[in-house]
Amino acid sequence: MELVGAVATGLTRLFGRVEVEGLGHLPLRGPAIVAVNHTTIADVPPVLSTLYHAGLRPSIPCHRDGCGVDHGHVRFMASSLVFGNPFIGPLARQAGMIEVGGRQAGAAALKAAHDALGRGEVVGIYPEGDVSATLDGSPRRFRFGVGRLAADAKAPVVPVAHHDARRIGSGSVARSLGGALTSIVRRPTIRLRVGRPVLPDEYTGLPLRDVVELLQERVADVWRVVSGETVPDVDLDQREKPL
Repeated sequence: MELVGAVATGLTRLFGRVEVEGLGHLPLRGPAIVAVNHTTIADVPPVLSTLYHAGLRPSIPCHRDGCGVDHGHVRFMASSLVFGNPFIGPLARQAGMIEVGGRQAGAAALKAAHDALGRGEVVGIYPEGDVSATLDGSPRRFRFGVGRLAADAKAPVVPVAHHDARRIGSGSVARSLGGALTSIVRRPTIRLRVGRPVLPDEYTGLPLRDVVELLQERVADVWRVVSGETVPDVDLDQREKPL
């Protein structure tokens, strides 16, 4: 049972709606990395719901007929705080998320993610690492983990950006939940866009810092389009119905 995708869909429909573009760029099989900007804990349900309805289920690969063809699976990396939450933790485990803790645990998480990519899986990551968002919601500086993971696994990186899930709720967990309750009435619209993958040929041989900067810029490019700052490329303008 795809419980996490169903829960994410239910929450997203309860709190608002998502306008989506570019779903055709999402992979249904790996190795591939999905890199998403992060502004609030409230952006997780819209992101997971969007991927779920695109056929990329937030769960461990089922290896059944059609797996990787008519549907795929994505395992996100998530903070140990998520796993420690009595409500969210069980969902994170069922979704096969990869726990990220302290410095040593972070290295173990990267190895687990690298091993998953080696098995041909899709790994999701929030490269900013936390939700201390900028004033306009633009992507912040990426941590080195996403660059190291991409370079070591030589996997395509699919940039995903949304604007602006903070309309559901933002700040502390308590404030985010409070905002989410009022969004039931406000019905905010979150815009989400999937960009062209960054292929290994584009970053192979670059220093780690340059790999990270390239990936950050590509996610930022997608964010600039979805936020209305720039005009989309023609081949990226694949509009889907709101969720």
